[in-house]
Amino acid sequence: MELFRNKYKLLGTLILALFISLISNAQQKGTVNIQSGAKINAVIAKKRAYNKEKEIKGFKIQIFNGSEQGAYITRDKFSTLFPDDDIKIQFSSPEWKVQVGNYLTRLEADRELLKIKDDFPNAIVLPSVIELNN
Repeated sequence: MELFRNKYKLLGTLILALFISLISNAQQKGTVNIQSGAKINAVIAKKRAYNKEKEIKGFKIQIFNGSEQGAYITRDKFSTLFPDDDIKIQFSSPEWKVQVGNYLTRLEADRELLKIKDDFPNAIVLPSVIELNN
């Protein structure tokens, strides 16, 4: 019987010691001041300017090349079938082009091309400057 009382006393003492140590080591409120020099601010400014450049080399899928009227008809058909995809109409004399998507890799563009080919059999993947979304 005495053995059980000693175990409970020891257990109670250990729990009390643990509780007191946790309270005494609790983090205090404070402030941190960061001082940066002119060079660091210049590097940060360059990085921000670099990040604003959103155009990089990638791929687009061209689904139409021809007349202005055909370009707008194709755009409307595509936007009905694929409402979430990006569509651009460009005029490059003497023809109008409808290009869709912004793909970083050829593999991404080819995967999307497989989905588009049924409705736009003349669609092709072209290297292009693409715009990245934030």
